Amino acid sequence: MKVFVDSPDALTRGSVCAIGSFDGVHVGHQAIVRTLHSIAGSNMRTGIITFLPLPFFVLKDMPPMYLTIRSEKERLFASLGMDFIHYYSFDRSFAALQPNAFVKRLIEQLVPAHVVVGTNFHFGTERSGSAQGLLALAHNAFHVHIVTPVERDGIVSSTRIRELLLLGNVTVANELLGREYSLTGRVVRGKGRGSELGFPTVNVYAEPDKLLPLDGIYAAHVVVNGTIYNGALFLRHDLVEVHMLDCCDKLYEHDITIGFVKRIRSIERFPDDKTLATAIRDDVSKIRTLLEGS
Repeated sequence: MKVFVDSPDALTRGSVCAIGSFDGVHVGHQAIVRTLHSIAGSNMRTGIITFLPLPFFVLKDMPPMYLTIRSEKERLFASLGMDFIHYYSFDRSFAALQPNAFVKRLIEQLVPAHVVVGTNFHFGTERSGSAQGLLALAHNAFHVHIVTPVERDGIVSSTRIRELLLLGNVTVANELLGREYSLTGRVVRGKGRGSELGFPTVNVYAEPDKLLPLDGIYAAHVVVNGTIYNGALFLRHDLVEVHMLDCCDKLYEHDITIGFVKRIRSIERFPDDKTLATAIRDDVSKIRTLLEGS
């Protein structure tokens, strides 16, 4: 898969493209990808047109909390068979474009044959352009296909998934994502507190723009060099520690991926180390039963 930013590329000419933010690449986004492939068949290239950073964070003037940071998004779309991703750099100036000016850029720079969007797609100044408006503005330069939202007890959206994760409900969030919510990070040296209690952990440095679920103890899957292990995860603010249930390899300076399976309980304070160790032992037992039975 080829990736380019703000630079027109011949690969987009005559292609089938989807436009959107695509944070999470959730089951709704996956439905759009299936539409791309259905239109393209075996003869046309497929790609994603999206934005850096995402418009949501720029327009809300808030720090990013990505469900999928750039490297994750690119990996996921590559696995879904996309030929390219084209990023537009998004800032206040780009946000101020009139809808017809944005469509003119698409026509002149990327020259797609088909453009696929969701029904809630908006573009241009103050989000004044809509999916239906895109049909009118295309002027037969490209075909427009509008995909209806996927519903799972309500419309699946990135905002809804963020809310679920911030509440610690990773189980439902995973259903809407179509996979386990995960983070990839470098293993770094901690204080060794877990080892002192009899439950050694690996500390993981998470990307600062990555959304972390609600603090707590989680059952987790840990991918190390392509192998999946079970783990008991301790998450507090940006501190990510995981006790590997069945792997004791030295992992310092390795990149590992942690998949959130289920939140077991909230963070608690304990009066002494003995009580804390007992609680951890109980957590590990519950998590082992949960993961080995799944």
